[in-house]
Parts: sequence; structure tokens; C-alpha cells
Amino acid sequence: MKILAAILTCSSTQERADACTATWIQDIKSPHDYIFYGDKIQSRSMDKTWNCSPDQGEQRSRLPKKTYKMLVKSLDYEWDFLFKCDDDTFVAFDKLVNLLKGYDSSEVLYIGSRINNPVANRTGLMRNLHIYAQGGAGYILSRSAVQECVNASEIFLTSPISEDRTLGTALKLRGIDLTLTDLLSTPNPIVAKENQSVCVNAIIENNKITTHYVTPQTMKKIYNKL
Repeated sequence: MKILAAILTCSSTQERADACTATWIQDIKSPHDYIFYGDKIQSRSMDKTWNCSPDQGEQRSRLPKKTYKMLVKSLDYEWDFLFKCDDDTFVAFDKLVNLLKGYDSSEVLYIGSRINNPVANRTGLMRNLHIYAQGGAGYILSRSAVQECVNASEIFLTSPISEDRTLGTALKLRGIDLTLTDLLSTPNPIVAKENQSVCVNAIIENNKITTHYVTPQTMKKIYNKL
């Protein structure tokens, strides 16, 4: 089994990418590997970094296009599971490996921690929760699931919504549901900004695989504790 970790980044968050490189990425050993998918500047200055900037330039609303570029390029490489996360996420990589030992990479798999988004109908009532994986904390795709995403290019290239919701929508429309795990965790962003101990405790005390909204300083603190 080989895992390829794909970390979303850009030049404006370079300090976060550097913190990932100095901490949890150090624990990624062969046959596993990682790449950053960032921008043109980073692809020239950082090892293992792909320039996946949208043609119109870096912008939060264009992250579906950026992620689509990464998914297409990833299929040129050998791996069994693709793990995507943001550059402000700490990953206990050994725990991720152990989790995926329990899954069959030949299946169409989309694994993550859920976000529920209610959909409003014409009367204003909320119905049919759209469940998709929180992308910052990380989601996992088998090769066949990535191929399904690539086949849904129009959704990614025209989406006005977030990267993680776009991916979940594309897979849902192709009949692929989210396999739930609570081990890829994300705290409330307001709470995390006020008190980074919730991020530390997620990994150290609560045995989570990931925790999101982590500052570079906290990332180093978690790594040293481990």
C-alpha cells in the first residue's frame, strides 16, 4: 500500500508549508510520499511541489479548479490512496497508515469527517442534508474515486462553492457516498484561533489522525510532544 499526501498551499501561506515540511512530513517514509500543490513561485523554490494555480490566478473561489489540476496530475504517479489536506493541518502520518490498512484500495473510496450542509427548498425549509468531507482536515480517495472526479471536470471548473463541497458534490452525483471517520478532525475555527490547545489535544489526548487550523508554532509543539 502506498499513500500520496497532497497538501494544499500557496505563497501567501509559505510559513505553514515550511512548518509541515519541518514536522509531520518528516514521518512520511517509503513507499509513501507527499507533494504540495501550490503556485508557480513555490514550484520553483520547494521540493515536491506542483504548480496547480488556476489560469486566472490564485483565489479562494478558484480552489475547485486548483484541486482539479492536482487530481489530474496525481494519476500520473503510482499510489493506492490519495490523502488531501491543507497546509494548516497537522497529520499523525503513522496513524493514517494504520487506518488505511483496513480498507481495500481497489474499491471506489471517499473517506473523511463529515460536514452537513442543509439545502433550502422553495418554501424556505431545510431538507436533504448534503454530506461531504471537511477538506482542511483531510479526505482520502482511492484511485478509482479520483478518476471519477476527473471525469466530472465540468463540476470542478464551473463550481462557485468550496473545494471540499465541490468534490463531495461531484462524487455524490456519480453515486459515491462518503465513508465516515471521526479521526480526521477539525475544531471550531473561532475556538482554535483563541486557544490552540484544542488542536494539540486532538492529536495528543484524543488520538485523532489530523487536526486543522494549526499555527506553525503549534505544529512544531505537537510534533515535539509526539
